[in-house]
Amino acid sequence: MAFSVRLEGVQKRFGRGAREVQAVRDLTLEIGEREFFTFVGPSGCGKTTTLRMIAGLETPTAGRIWFGDQDVTDLPPQKRDIAMVFQDIALFPYMTVRDNIGYPLRIAGLPRVQVNEKVEKVAATLGLSDKLGQKPGQLSGGQQQRVAIGRAIIKEPKVLLMDEPLSALDARLRVEMRTEILRLHREISSTIIYVTHDQVEAMTMSTRVAVMDQGRTLQVDSPRVIFRRPADVTVATFIGTPAMNTFPAAVVTTPTGMTIELLGRQLPVASRHHAVLQGLKRVEVGIRPQALRLEAPGLNRITGTVFLREPLGLEDEVLVETTDGTRVKVVTAAGEAFPEGAVVGLDFAPPDLYLFHAESRGTICYGID
Repeated sequence: MAFSVRLEGVQKRFGRGAREVQAVRDLTLEIGEREFFTFVGPSGCGKTTTLRMIAGLETPTAGRIWFGDQDVTDLPPQKRDIAMVFQDIALFPYMTVRDNIGYPLRIAGLPRVQVNEKVEKVAATLGLSDKLGQKPGQLSGGQQQRVAIGRAIIKEPKVLLMDEPLSALDARLRVEMRTEILRLHREISSTIIYVTHDQVEAMTMSTRVAVMDQGRTLQVDSPRVIFRRPADVTVATFIGTPAMNTFPAAVVTTPTGMTIELLGRQLPVASRHHAVLQGLKRVEVGIRPQALRLEAPGLNRITGTVFLREPLGLEDEVLVETTDGTRVKVVTAAGEAFPEGAVVGLDFAPPDLYLFHAESRGTICYGID
C-alpha cells in the first residue's frame, strides 16, 4: 500500500544573516497514493531541496511532512519506507547486476534464496534477466539506470523518489527510459515523486505537476491544464516547446468597446472580458508558436520578414522579425513556401491569445473572443 504525502507550510533556509538563502518558501500540497507527481522548474528553484526534505536528507526549517497519517518530519530516511534514485547512478562497479539489485535486501539480512527470488522478479520487470551476471561497466547508460531503479524498488517502498534520473542519458535513451518508468509505475504500488528541469519529462510522465520558481510553487495541476491554462507568464513560458511568445500591449477603451493594440494591430476584446480589463492600460500578451500561421502580407495582419528558418523534420521553427523589430517564433509544417528573407503576414485566432497582468504577471484571461 502506497502512502499519500502531505507538505504543510514547509520552508527551508540555508545560511544565516546576510548569507541566508530561502530555498523553499511555505510549500503546502498533497500528493495522492500511487500518484506520479513531478516537481519541475529551472535550476535553483528548490525542487531538489523539496525532494531531499521528503526523503529525510534535509530537515525543514519550518512546516511538517506527513506520510499518510504519520508525521515523518523528524524521522531519519531509513525509517520512512522510501527509496531514492539519484541523478548519479552510483552502482557498485565491482558487483554484478544481481548483487547491485539485491544489495538492500542483503544488508537487511534476508536469506540469499529469498534475495535471489526477488532479484529475478525485479530483473524480469526491468528487462535485465540476461544481464544479471554482468558488471555495470558492461552495460549501456540506460541499462545502468534500470539497475539503479531495480535496486530502489526491490524493497517495495511506499514512496519512490527520483531526482533527475535521466539527465545523464542521451536523447534516445531518455525517451526509452521515460517509457520504462511509466510502465513500472503501472506495475508497482509506490507513490512516485519525480524531480526534473525538463518540462517534456514532466508533461509526458506525470499525473500532476508542480511548477516551481524561486522556492515557490506557481501552479499544481495536471499537465494538460498547466499547458492550456497557465497561472502566470512564468508557467506559460516555461511549459511548452518552443516557449510561448510574449509581447507588451496597450488596452484601449473605445466608444464601441475594448481593444488590444498589439504590434500595430487593433484586436477587439469580447465584452465578457471587459470587467477584468477595466482600469488596465498595459498588459502582456502571449501566443504559442504553434498557434501562429505564416500568410501572405495583407490588411489587418502583422507584417514581418523571415529572419531564420530551422528545419526539424516534420516541422520548421521560423523566426520572424516584425516591422518594429520584434522577433516572433512560429512553428510551421516543413518546407513551407516562405524562405529566409521573405515578407510575410502573421495570422492567428483570438482564442489563442493569453492576457497577463503587466505588473504581477498573473493570467487575466485565456483568449479574447
